[in-house]
Amino acid sequence: MQKLITSNIIPADHPINGLPKRLKIKYLRGLGEALCGIEPNSQMGYKAKFCFDVLCEHFIGEKIEDGWTYSGCNKYIKAAQSLNRIGFRFFRMSDCFWWDVYRIAYQSGLPLSYDMYDKVFKKTTDIFTHKFREAAKKHFFADGDGKVLPSSLTIQSFAELSFHKRPTKRLLIVGTMSAGKSTLVNALVGHKVAKVKTTVCTTALSYLYNNPFRETVLYSDGTSFVISIGNEITQENIPNKAIKFMGSLESLPIVITDTPGVDYAYDSSHKKITYDAIERGDYDILVCVCNGPYIERNGENDLIDHVLKQKNKKILFIFNQLDRFDPADDSIEESLKQFKRLLKNKKSEAGIVPISAKAAYLLKKEMKSTLSKFEEVELRSLKEKMSSIFYDFGMYGTGVCSKEEDFFARSGLTNLETIILNK
Repeated sequence: MQKLITSNIIPADHPINGLPKRLKIKYLRGLGEALCGIEPNSQMGYKAKFCFDVLCEHFIGEKIEDGWTYSGCNKYIKAAQSLNRIGFRFFRMSDCFWWDVYRIAYQSGLPLSYDMYDKVFKKTTDIFTHKFREAAKKHFFADGDGKVLPSSLTIQSFAELSFHKRPTKRLLIVGTMSAGKSTLVNALVGHKVAKVKTTVCTTALSYLYNNPFRETVLYSDGTSFVISIGNEITQENIPNKAIKFMGSLESLPIVITDTPGVDYAYDSSHKKITYDAIERGDYDILVCVCNGPYIERNGENDLIDHVLKQKNKKILFIFNQLDRFDPADDSIEESLKQFKRLLKNKKSEAGIVPISAKAAYLLKKEMKSTLSKFEEVELRSLKEKMSSIFYDFGMYGTGVCSKEEDFFARSGLTNLETIILNK
């Protein structure tokens, strides 16, 4: 699933864009027959059909209801390959056709290593078109250079293949209610992908994947898939979302798991869901968000103890909401020293990152010029605070004063993203 929802299903510059609709349908029917002939009824086949339906809606504005079918004699595949590019009579569409077949097979996990499917495909290719099929297969499954394929398409696929070769970094975000977990997630992603309220929000595990390509959102409940154009994060109840991250993490294959607050008095299952996720250990960095001004609450102490039981895991404590400290009455430096002593007494060398997740999120949102009037006022107030050395949260984390105009560093986000990249 991860490979599918972090891929770009819609090609940026496809050769069939210039064809009349009837020829696009002819091409898509061939694509449907090829993919259906590989694996029609499995979960992998369902993923491939989803990609096929998305392409149909993109190219002709609707699904081809009977397009996912295998003729038995490969007639649709042969017809699709016989199409000529507009204005180039002797240049057929075999190169992009096989690029599409193997691209979707790669994204969906279709079992193209089976010899029987190779034999089926070989019946559909002649001397002229065989090289395109072989080049496409090697490109996606054997590190081929794809030189005979359209360069406008292989540029995209090389970026995708390179992205997926990098190891995925998995972050598990935990914390008490209103510690700022969801705000931190929004700050790391750069979009409002998690609800932020003063009452309980997250009620189950939610997975956010970085999609490296374009401003689209792909959702999945593990079985079905939905694509949304234009960054509209609307389907809150679907646990898996993929969206292009903003900031230093945008080039990294990364999945962020958001968890319920552990101290929700009306539903003890929230604590169990989070603690079970911690104990399963299927993450690379365990990120515990703490409410800086109220660090000594009982619920937070219990969570900290449980987090520190994970002896072989990389752990980060996020000292959040430091913008609420009052320089007349509070000391951020002393609060951090106390927390460091607490961890030392528990024989932990976990990292501590001071931050204002609220400031970090609003700064990223400002880059898109989508702040509401209330958010504009809020961010202006936060920037005024961070202009003071007392509210230079990055300095508390790195020991070095941040540049006056670098509010990302002053919010603490630059330090956090650097640690995530290097940890």
